[in-house]
Amino acid sequence: MSTFSDLSEQRLKTFSGTVPVLELENCVLLPESMLSLRITAAADCQLIAEALAADALIAVSLKRADGDPRSKRKTPEINSVCLASIVAPCQLESGDYSILLQGICRAKSVTLQNTDRPYRKAILELKPDFYIEQPVIQREHRQYELLQQYSSIFLKQADDPTYYHMLQRDITLGKLCDILAGTINLEPVLSQLILQEHDVDLRSDLLLSFLKAKFREQQRKPYAGALSLEFSRN
Repeated sequence: MSTFSDLSEQRLKTFSGTVPVLELENCVLLPESMLSLRITAAADCQLIAEALAADALIAVSLKRADGDPRSKRKTPEINSVCLASIVAPCQLESGDYSILLQGICRAKSVTLQNTDRPYRKAILELKPDFYIEQPVIQREHRQYELLQQYSSIFLKQADDPTYYHMLQRDITLGKLCDILAGTINLEPVLSQLILQEHDVDLRSDLLLSFLKAKFREQQRKPYAGALSLEFSRN
């Protein structure tokens, strides 16, 4: 049976390089992550329909802020995007789409000009994970650090056997960073920084710094995330 990664690699071999760009507000899709969406805007519905008629691949981008209308400076276009596959699409009676997006690979985008579509299309330059030949970190230890910090914050039972199984999994540092970051409700700015960093060691620095800061905050305010109990109405 082929895994999704195998299928993705096969599709990337025939990837044309030109895709429509779906812009999302306050949301960044990372490789190895999945995102469930309901598409309602007419332009976005047309984007999804035409993508499905082709190869079901799109670029997912953080929608840029318009900036201060009084300022003459334009907000720079965000060109670090995530190439994604549309998984299990469903068109509703209203014409809206319910879709699941699977992040595949980082990419740099160059917007095509003068298209007749109500949405952007772009040429992508794929940015696979980059590993420097002489790293300043010990990558195996860094994976352990990330998992330890993550589990101490987000996993209630770090001694669960599945947790220790994760430590032994044959997974690259780059994929581990994306998988962990994809499960955390990160601020879009930080998610975008992680997305645009194809140097894996630097990406792991970003994520580890966030996890350490989160752990220190949790230590200072141990009950900040606790849910209060409702009093009985009897």
